[in-house]
Amino acid sequence: MSSERPVVSWLVILCYAGPLGFIPLLLPRSDRAIRWHAKNGLLLFAALVLVGAAATLVGVVVPSLSCLYGIAMGVAVVLYVVIVALAVVKALEGQRLYVAGISRYADRF
Repeated sequence: MSSERPVVSWLVILCYAGPLGFIPLLLPRSDRAIRWHAKNGLLLFAALVLVGAAATLVGVVVPSLSCLYGIAMGVAVVLYVVIVALAVVKALEGQRLYVAGISRYADRF
């Protein structure tokens, strides 16, 4: 039993490591909880990428607002790191962190 715990802990941490969240999804023996956390982590990362793409698009279309890119990405990255840290802590305790507007899609895939 003690040998199972580190593997699960590393898988949970890997779930929220940005694009590396695909690895637990590709493992044939991962349980449903690990798969949910992997999907949730990938959706959180996708939200960060979408914010970055939107901020870049605004900066390209309206050059006078290009300074918003740095502000938007700074806020988005700090928020992402805080949410991912909370999600990892909750996952290691065997719970789920539901993020409004994002986590509900983890159940659908």
